[in-house]
Amino acid sequence: MIRTGKKLLVCGSINMDLVVRVDTLPTPRETVAGKSLAEVSGGKGANQAVAACRLGAEVAMLGMVGTDSFGNKLRSCLRQEGVQVDLVGTKEGPSGIAIIPVDKKGENMIIVVPGANGQLSPEDVDAAVAAIEDAGLVMLQLEIPVSTVLHVIRICKKRGIPVILNTAPVPEEFPGELLGVDLVCPNQKEAAAILGIPTPETIEEVNHAAHRLIERGAKQAVLTMGGKGAVLACKMPDGNIATTWIEPYPVQAVDTVAAGDAFLGALAYRLLDSDSLEMLERASLEDACRFASAAAACSVMVPGAQPSLPKLEQVHAMMRRNQVS
Repeated sequence: MIRTGKKLLVCGSINMDLVVRVDTLPTPRETVAGKSLAEVSGGKGANQAVAACRLGAEVAMLGMVGTDSFGNKLRSCLRQEGVQVDLVGTKEGPSGIAIIPVDKKGENMIIVVPGANGQLSPEDVDAAVAAIEDAGLVMLQLEIPVSTVLHVIRICKKRGIPVILNTAPVPEEFPGELLGVDLVCPNQKEAAAILGIPTPETIEEVNHAAHRLIERGAKQAVLTMGGKGAVLACKMPDGNIATTWIEPYPVQAVDTVAAGDAFLGALAYRLLDSDSLEMLERASLEDACRFASAAAACSVMVPGAQPSLPKLEQVHAMMRRNQVS
């Protein structure tokens, strides 16, 4: 896919994260004592926008906040990070909220209340068509209505604008059309939910799942595996599917919240920053995935969602430390 510009447009969710520190995550019917509570700007869309912007990308955000006390704060936080917020609208009612308990090992659970994110409509997207046409790459997630995501995908297809879809969270009914994008990026559990298979654990199982995603319509797929790295699958000109394991960076995780968003924001930044005109060719994707893996490793060493998203010099330092150019 030949690029048309260097700007990233992120269409997605904007949440206030309520992060609760606990010793251990609760099991069903169990009550545990919280150690602390913090309000942190988040949302998969906003996190990915900030992640790319913090690395140096030009980023515009298309999304919605509510009329509650969080709305202006969320918009202001994006603006302070350098994200263009002209397309961040306001809907009557609450902003999106995520409740995130995090244990002492850095593992987390996330409960999302969509709020204003659930009101981002195809009509709102139509009002932003000029911004979509100005983008070199569009990034989407599924914390906004699926109908809105599909509308963006269709607009981008008509105009030849490449699309990255992060398949989180997977809806109960997953339209096959969602996979018809240039690059689809699920984690292991999301891939399992999409394909109706047990969660793939080994590299071989993940390779097979990535193959299945391409057979179901994705042009390329990156299947992330947390601390085990990621698998990139690309459909080759001869019709075969080639897979590459993206090795993880060994670090001590403090908080895995937004690690996937750090990966995706860095992936988009690297692709847009690439000298290659064919940004989604296999070589460019492999390079971008390795860069993104370093960004994700940086993020898990810092607590919080947006506070953990690294700057460019931190990612380069991580790559140098592990002797990756």
